[in-house]
Amino acid sequence: MIGSGIFISPASALLHSGSVAMCIIIWTVCGVISLLGALAFAELGTVVPRSGAEYAYFMDSFGPLHRFWGNLPAFLASWIYVVVLRPAEVAVIVLTFAEYFCQPIFDALCMKDLVLGDHVKKLVGILALGIITYINVISVKLYIKIQNIFSSFKVLACLIVIFGGIYELAIGNTANLNKGFEGTNFHPGSMALAFYSGLWAYDGWSSITTVTEEVKRPEVNIPRSIAISVPIVTVLYVFMNIAYMTVLSIPEMISSPAVAVAFGERVLGPFSFVIPLGVALSTFGCALSIQFGVTRYKQYYSNKRKIYYYN
Repeated sequence: MIGSGIFISPASALLHSGSVAMCIIIWTVCGVISLLGALAFAELGTVVPRSGAEYAYFMDSFGPLHRFWGNLPAFLASWIYVVVLRPAEVAVIVLTFAEYFCQPIFDALCMKDLVLGDHVKKLVGILALGIITYINVISVKLYIKIQNIFSSFKVLACLIVIFGGIYELAIGNTANLNKGFEGTNFHPGSMALAFYSGLWAYDGWSSITTVTEEVKRPEVNIPRSIAISVPIVTVLYVFMNIAYMTVLSIPEMISSPAVAVAFGERVLGPFSFVIPLGVALSTFGCALSIQFGVTRYKQYYSNKRKIYYYN
């Protein structure tokens, strides 16, 4: 769930919500919505104990209705995920990784050549994609070990932001938070866009159900993992937004292309490179998990009890 979204999308959520208090409420409600969706998928994962998430559920829902047309929704969903959505998502995330990985290095080297910098970022992105593919091809156990390491780095980056905000609150920097609901935009379209920004950052709560068959005791561990992880991520996201809005004013957040980087420059000083590095680690781990999950989409024929892998 933790990727680049929480480090970037708070600006969009604040822009469309209009006020500090409403923005915090939106992030909290988005967490609750994500938890409800994840719990629904946990129930489906125990009733339909097969990998593939949406694909498996479509097969069981519509497959028995017709030999051909019943399988069509699952077929279309599978190929849209495999051919369009997930590759595009991985490409964007890998480029984001390269951007934030190279930024502190370029700053340290005083590199001003934009053309050369773009080429270097693309090469770094291609290299990262190759490493991600190698990890997923070589061993599931290796993937798990590396993913656990990067997940720890993700949480650490979030905690750095949160504790930076706590420090600012401790020294009395509460002027931005005191504005409360001032400037709230109640227009339905704006509220929808604010929720979209928040829910995008929460995306990933259904990932566990793509690997149901590879989870030990899925009827126990899938609901347990969701019940633990989604509330933790919600708490992290809400407190990170409070930290952002403690340090940065509304105009500063809205105008910033990367809120976390602006926050780091303001609070961490010479150690501000930690934030781009944290974003890079988060995006790498996110791309790694997306590629791992998309290979589990499969087609299942219930009448013949055969499984064909598209990967």
